[in-house]
Amino acid sequence: MSVFLFMLLVSILNPVVSQQSCDFPAVFNLGDSNSDTGGYASAFTPPTSPYGDTYFHMPARPEAFGLPFINAYLDSVGTNFSHGINFATAASTIRLPISVIPNGAFSPFYLGFQYSQFEQFKVRSQMIRKQ
Repeated sequence: MSVFLFMLLVSILNPVVSQQSCDFPAVFNLGDSNSDTGGYASAFTPPTSPYGDTYFHMPARPEAFGLPFINAYLDSVGTNFSHGINFATAASTIRLPISVIPNGAFSPFYLGFQYSQFEQFKVRSQMIRKQ
């Protein structure tokens, strides 16, 4: 038991820190409410406050880490996707749920569907780039 406690303390007190910079041109995010930047609100109904505001008097978005805000794919009118795109929606699941919003508690934008949106986005982006 003491070895377990030692390993736990070492991992907590000595976090791994990167020695190199990690530069990337864009982020393509698929997920659920942990990373939804407006997909649920665009598809269904805007959430009530404090979503999109701050928590503990600090930024709660990517700006807190010095990263650009990644816009939701479902909120694409007039949106700039130069830093990436977010396909995540709150209440998403990995597989197609049995019951979806508004009759159920889950988003119809499950992981497989988000991946399909990503594939469509890639094709359309390449077509626009060629033009």
